[in-house]
Amino acid sequence: MSGDEMRGRMDSESVAGSAEARTLALGERLFAWTVFPLAMVICVGLCLALIAQEVSLVVALLVPMLLGYALVILGERLCPYVPDWNRSHGDVATDAAWWLSINATGLSLRPLAALVAVPVGAWLSERFGAELWPSDWSLLAQLGLSLVIVEFFQYWAHRWMHEIDFLWRFHATHHSAPRLYWLNAARFHIVDIALLNLGLTIPLITLGADARVITLWLVGSTLHGLFQHSNIMIRCGPLNWIFSMAELHRWHHSRTIREANTNYGSNLILWDIVFGSRFLPKDRQPPADIGIANLSAFPMTWWQQLVSPFHWSTIKRASASS
Repeated sequence: MSGDEMRGRMDSESVAGSAEARTLALGERLFAWTVFPLAMVICVGLCLALIAQEVSLVVALLVPMLLGYALVILGERLCPYVPDWNRSHGDVATDAAWWLSINATGLSLRPLAALVAVPVGAWLSERFGAELWPSDWSLLAQLGLSLVIVEFFQYWAHRWMHEIDFLWRFHATHHSAPRLYWLNAARFHIVDIALLNLGLTIPLITLGADARVITLWLVGSTLHGLFQHSNIMIRCGPLNWIFSMAELHRWHHSRTIREANTNYGSNLILWDIVFGSRFLPKDRQPPADIGIANLSAFPMTWWQQLVSPFHWSTIKRASASS
């Protein structure tokens, strides 16, 4: 067993002692099993209701998202998975800066994506002689279809970021987080998030999905990402075969590479099942000590992380020497 694997095993046992193995009160168990599905139903349902009332799509997007943030932040205080993750690890300023960066990146890329996708979609519709997107379906069914389609492109973008060294230097920023909590769901390099955003907008716009579907997708995906990275005691049971939720995603942040190179799904675990990368062992729990294996010199401030891909050799040399 390698040093990283031994450390991961010890960390797993530590989490088991501090979280999983402790006796949960009935209320805590009920909270753990219901918090994610209830929050998803409430926030997506609220978005659907606002759309039905024909309010501005900006309002239909922001109100459920703000509610989702509030629910996750409160949940971390009420029922934390690892209590130590609720204190600052000197990472809050960095995560806040990335939150601002990725939102600015996403807003700026969507017009560019539309510029590419709209003419391609028109060409495809003309070629096949029909509208490609099933607009006559219910909005909820269209949301389900959009999740499956978008997830395919984002799955491979995410997987390539782990398997291709040039892309990994950008994605490493996300794995540099020393703990998991609601705010570091946004810890993504702008190149990383740009690829994921294009993987969302270009397929949906090309196929002809309208703005309501994209709004619903953004609400569901944002809420899922918050819970996926949250420090909340969550149980999903059979839902772990549908969603790429926290119980799966915590393994993705392991320092052990063979564990981290699994569970690539952003929202659904579907394509991990199809392509054999789903990982959820039953005999142990995910490690509490997370981060990047063998890269101790990776910087921890926003600006240094932003430029880190362009100093990759220096970071690797400094890590090897330490």
